Amino acid sequence: MNSEQLFDCITALPDAVVEEAEGHRFRKTSRALRYAGIAAAVVLAVGVVGMLSGRAPTAPRGATGGGGPVADGDGGSYMHYVGPVLPLTALDGAEGITAERSVDYDFSPYRTEMHSYEHNGQTYSYDASKRETVVTDSYVLTNETDEDRTLRLMYGAELRFNDALERLPRITVDGAEAETALHAAAYSGAFADGKGQRSTSERLNLEEIRAWSGYVDLLSDGQYAASAFAPVPSLDLPVTVYRIDGYTFPETDAQNPTLQISFSLTDEDAVVLTYGSNGGENDFEAGRYTRIVGRVNDLRTGPLYLIFLGGDMADCELQGYRSGGTYPGEELDISANVTRYESTKVEVLRMIVDDHFGEGTDFHSRAYLYGIEGATVADAAERELLYAVAADLLCSYGALSDAPAGRYSFGRLEDIFEAYSVQRIIYQSFAVTVPAHGSVRVTAAMRKEASYDFTGAEQNADGYDLATQLGSVLRFTEQRASVSNLDSVRILDNSFGFDPDAAAETNSAALQKALDGGNRTVTVNQPGTYLLDKTVLIDSGTRLLFAEGTVLKKSRNYAHVILNRGALSGEENRDIEIDN
Repeated sequence: MNSEQLFDCITALPDAVVEEAEGHRFRKTSRALRYAGIAAAVVLAVGVVGMLSGRAPTAPRGATGGGGPVADGDGGSYMHYVGPVLPLTALDGAEGITAERSVDYDFSPYRTEMHSYEHNGQTYSYDASKRETVVTDSYVLTNETDEDRTLRLMYGAELRFNDALERLPRITVDGAEAETALHAAAYSGAFADGKGQRSTSERLNLEEIRAWSGYVDLLSDGQYAASAFAPVPSLDLPVTVYRIDGYTFPETDAQNPTLQISFSLTDEDAVVLTYGSNGGENDFEAGRYTRIVGRVNDLRTGPLYLIFLGGDMADCELQGYRSGGTYPGEELDISANVTRYESTKVEVLRMIVDDHFGEGTDFHSRAYLYGIEGATVADAAERELLYAVAADLLCSYGALSDAPAGRYSFGRLEDIFEAYSVQRIIYQSFAVTVPAHGSVRVTAAMRKEASYDFTGAEQNADGYDLATQLGSVLRFTEQRASVSNLDSVRILDNSFGFDPDAAAETNSAALQKALDGGNRTVTVNQPGTYLLDKTVLIDSGTRLLFAEGTVLKKSRNYAHVILNRGALSGEENRDIEIDN
């Protein structure tokens, strides 16, 4: 077929597929009804760029309205955002490898189930459901070369180390569980000031990503993913440590007997760090510093550690008080043992992390701080990785950084525990050998929490996002997305854009976005009339498939509905198929 014949083939689409704009009035149908008819089938087949975003109402709250506005037609913003499902990628490139991807969102966790428990010999029952979906993200990798190819693959997911272990994707290769290594990228968000405004100076509050566009900014240049493999900050620094414990005090009715330690520094540039302190004050003008430890009458109160980097303390005084306010007139006779020793910062850090992840029940344990029960992502990680992310927080934002964030500037080493609760991408790396001219199937299965709003008109609408190419070097020839088990939810909206209810300019942009680049199959599974306001260009190696009953309708008069891109420059395009 020559280029002229190809041009004619593409632009001379059958009348059943293309209608001219002749006073057609578009009648909007019910989103719930429209999606209900295709609940068990593939609902969208997407191209290799962009995001797929959908909102589903949470059944227990009885949502009946729509899913709310979608930002720029490419994804919504949420008060609680958990990030998109990310695509598989290769660490060292994947030349000669093609990938077909299929993603299924299983909404069966939304089904209401009966639960029961016993208390004081009585059995109590209640109904509950979960705001999450089971995601199966599957890839067929094909080796088009004459030699076997061993790839170092990487699969990332937005996670927190404190998340339940079931949220960590389970990776299989041809059905067998893969041996993976975990790698944690840096905190993915930013900081805000005391008023909630983004700030690079005050940095008192966390500002985590609330929309998919934040992940586009985060992952587009590859630098963030590289942070997961960055060297661990060196903390082999000499420190002087004081351990304060063995609290003794008279019998008292005080609710919060508190010990205050006041001291000066041998070097005004020394860094003061603490572990086990409830607060204190720095009087830089007087050169005097205080730290307190409260509830010394509670068996869960552990030792207080004072750690000095680049100096030591002098003129140390201990004084007890009836409360943490340390007010004059409320003095209490409290004494303690003070032990001084030399160590290194890395040894202190390891001690603190081990304390946090130990089986203890003191005020520093994760069970007390976060109410965590059961296995978490942290339990699947090597302890060295947990040390590394704590060191990264301390050196990037904490008291050991060049410009500490206000949130961590006081030097409380308990702050490093936030490294396990902040938003980040955790990657799993693993090796796969694809035989010459053969294929392997890689599957990631996980439970994915919903994105949602805490309050407002959309608080009953849950969101799920899918990134199709973002951060991946794989060459995708096809990507398909499906949903299943929708009996407890209704799909309210999707923002990939190509939709019978969408405006003509939205449909044109969405279809063009899906087709750009060629070498792929794009399938429109949902029948209906789609308005288009301009010509859509198609590249070589593209199959564009329409479900029966699909109509492309011009919203205004223009020349071609679909045109091979080479027609604009006189270049030839090959291997293009359009069918319904």
